[in-house]
Amino acid sequence: MTQIPALRLLPLLLCVLWQSACGQPVGASAGAPSYPDYPAEAVEASLEAYRETALTTRRFKHADLQPLLANLGDAFRVDTAGQSVEGRALYRVTWGNGPVEVLLWSQMHGDEPTATAALFDLFNWLGGSGDGLDSLRQLLDRELHLTFLPMLNPDGAERFERRNALGIDLNRDALHLTSPEARTLKAERDRLDAAWGFNLHDQGIYYSVGFPTGPGAVLSILAPAYDWEKTMNGKREDAAQLIALLNARWQDHVPGRVGRYNDDFEPRAFGDNLQKWGTRTVLIESGGFPGDPEKQEIRRLNVLALIDGLHAIATGRYEQYSVEDYLSIPENESYGVHALVLENARVVRPEGEFVLDIGFRRNERLLDKKARDYASWAYVSDLGDLSTFGAFERVDLDSQRVVPGKVYPGKLSLEEIKRLDARELYRQGYTAVTATTTPPDAARVPGLRILGPNDRLSAEVANGVSLDLLVYGENDRLRMVVVDGQVVEVRQ
Repeated sequence: MTQIPALRLLPLLLCVLWQSACGQPVGASAGAPSYPDYPAEAVEASLEAYRETALTTRRFKHADLQPLLANLGDAFRVDTAGQSVEGRALYRVTWGNGPVEVLLWSQMHGDEPTATAALFDLFNWLGGSGDGLDSLRQLLDRELHLTFLPMLNPDGAERFERRNALGIDLNRDALHLTSPEARTLKAERDRLDAAWGFNLHDQGIYYSVGFPTGPGAVLSILAPAYDWEKTMNGKREDAAQLIALLNARWQDHVPGRVGRYNDDFEPRAFGDNLQKWGTRTVLIESGGFPGDPEKQEIRRLNVLALIDGLHAIATGRYEQYSVEDYLSIPENESYGVHALVLENARVVRPEGEFVLDIGFRRNERLLDKKARDYASWAYVSDLGDLSTFGAFERVDLDSQRVVPGKVYPGKLSLEEIKRLDARELYRQGYTAVTATTTPPDAARVPGLRILGPNDRLSAEVANGVSLDLLVYGENDRLRMVVVDGQVVEVRQ
């Protein structure tokens, strides 16, 4: 065996010792940091066990949260940070004993509750144990101090309205601080001198990722600008890098369905001002997911990202991502998608026959003073060439003829409606029935549009109307029906 003189081994030994002291494996590039592994699969597998089962719809109220807060474990501290205009408590929840201050607030718009439900899932997860993830919780507890303001606008939530009881948009009150809710949020940020802030919202379900023909945005994000020049200083860069990390996690679940907001500076907004005041601010907006009107899947994606993001803050793991990664997320577009697009529908009018695209979206209205029950309905959202729009569902009718559906005569109880044979009604040209009272969405009958006593169904194809369609193919055979925005195949 060839003998290597000891003096020749000395530089190699020194190199190995230096790399070991720095936590860098032999062979790694000089100066490249290493980060603790994140147990992504184990976290994801754990989430269902911690879902807060008391919150299943979007219209829960301030009173619904009180028993949940009272039952949080000893690791949590719950008190009141302020009061709303109408005197409802603005609850503050804190967890963790670390030096890094993280402020998270949700539902500053009363009709944007998805992240509030997600925070209660997160509380359950943080309070959990014995699932193989205790070392992760211990890391978060050791490094972070979390302060939550869930349901910052309880008066708006009571009515399921965006604004507070004064009619103020809290997200445009960061400078004047007219509302007590805005003053509470500002005071918490200043008291903590928060290093990080998570600004948690809902957006409309018809945002697209990119335009034209982008898919619907399940989630949208932003590292807000803090000046008109959109300067990217060190702290805003940190926020952008963290968002890039969250996007990478979401792409495993909803690929191509995450959008980035335009970062034009809004001098009155809280996100922009927190960034200006020195808090690294991350905006997360919950959008639309087909077949998930109560946004329960998007709620899960919120929790998934929050745990991942908190671990990244605690370890610096977000530094693996770049501002360029953030900027590569495509911008979103308001009303860039329709719920349904019927391509190449042949519409017969007195003036002639016209082949055009027909788009549908849905609207909602509340049915009771408690703002819990609601009814939704499909309407014609656009006509013409809709090739540049995305859609949750597209159907090419290939110039098949469409005829507006009719309303079945009389007013019926819900029980009577449930006994009707929808396909027999289709053969007679009926697609809708009128109920004696407007039922909530929970009582919808598949295959039929249920109208309230004062609702109407349009007899012509036009923008903005409630419209059903019967689609006829060769030999004038009924091929499909579009009922309240849903496509129903008809087999002869």
